[in-house]
Amino acid sequence: MTTSVYAENSHIGGNRQITLYGMYPTSGDLKTTGDGSLAAFDLAVSDFNTYLKSIGSDIQIVPNVLEITSETDSAVEKVIKLGNSGATAILTYLSDDQAEAIKEYCISHGILLLATGVTSPIHADPHDNLIRFNPDDTLQGKVTSQFFSDKGFTRIVPIVRDDHHGGSLMNAVSQSLGEDVSIEKEIWYSPDTTDFTPVISQLDQKIGTLLKTLKPEKIAIYAVTSRELQDIMAGADTLQYMNLTKVSWIGCDSNALLPELTGLSKPAEYAYARNFTAIDFGSDIYAKQNPTYLTLVSRTAGKNPDGFALATYDSVWIVLKTLVMGGASDSHSTETAVLPIAEQHYGLSGLYQMNKSGDRITGTYDIMTLVKDQNGIRWEVTSYAEVGKGSTGTNSITMIPVLR
Repeated sequence: MTTSVYAENSHIGGNRQITLYGMYPTSGDLKTTGDGSLAAFDLAVSDFNTYLKSIGSDIQIVPNVLEITSETDSAVEKVIKLGNSGATAILTYLSDDQAEAIKEYCISHGILLLATGVTSPIHADPHDNLIRFNPDDTLQGKVTSQFFSDKGFTRIVPIVRDDHHGGSLMNAVSQSLGEDVSIEKEIWYSPDTTDFTPVISQLDQKIGTLLKTLKPEKIAIYAVTSRELQDIMAGADTLQYMNLTKVSWIGCDSNALLPELTGLSKPAEYAYARNFTAIDFGSDIYAKQNPTYLTLVSRTAGKNPDGFALATYDSVWIVLKTLVMGGASDSHSTETAVLPIAEQHYGLSGLYQMNKSGDRITGTYDIMTLVKDQNGIRWEVTSYAEVGKGSTGTNSITMIPVLR
């Protein structure tokens, strides 16, 4: 028998083996979350096999996972390789650009992507062979806008990486801003930028102009960046750019939990002094008490897994429960079968509600800041933003402080 996610079932020693396909980035800008997601995939497969054994099942899940880089060419190469191996569905973590690059191939070859990481609203298409186990940027935009208002910021100065994610998140934030908050014209930079001096200088000048009429506590720099934020902050840490030291810096899901902003490094010290706070797709508020969460932390060398890694763990269970309960014969029937199972799942990243495009519309966002102790600077969650579907069909946001 053949299904859309696993290859031909084989019988070895009386057991049925099901091959589960995956691909995850382990280098470049996506490395931090990619590593965490790969660890979550492996742990979920192991835990599911333990579960199957405990109920006396003769089924064994065998992973076939390829590592990719953060580049689009790598995603294209490896999805073709998996397709040639017989995969008609793949669990994966991808950037928006990677998802866009492989979309047409997956549609034309009947491959379903069961993904985390893809956040742009442009992928909200019921015909795109893509199921997303994380919300798109619309929800992060709403949470970020509410955070700005709650903190009393009235003027936002964005510095934005010019790619799919940067553009879609800025658009989501701009459309969600309250009447008490206004946003300056974005400072854009190319993803291949290596010298950030012009960007930093422009940012400093803009902040200086605003400080002539506004109090510093009313202004925030909104950094929609990736790992290059460490280079931006290192470059900004000079007496030449003193305006940048007077206001708060706010980040997003692509620069939260950056290891480069921890420890005793120069960028870490600068970020800590700026009260850098990042808003990241996170975990269910009780997840950290779950033994599975603690096991995942140990498998990632003590790093706290983000919401994408936790949703990866959940997605493996959702997909495997679907297959074991009845399986599917092609990408369309797999998608049809997975969505109702997802709706019944409450996992490490919380409650799953899906829309008609196959996208998750609920989740919890971590509000994270940097704290300092005798070992240096580290990330810490200060509050949660739970996003649910309200009775009117619109999203409701509940801010929950962390009590210590």
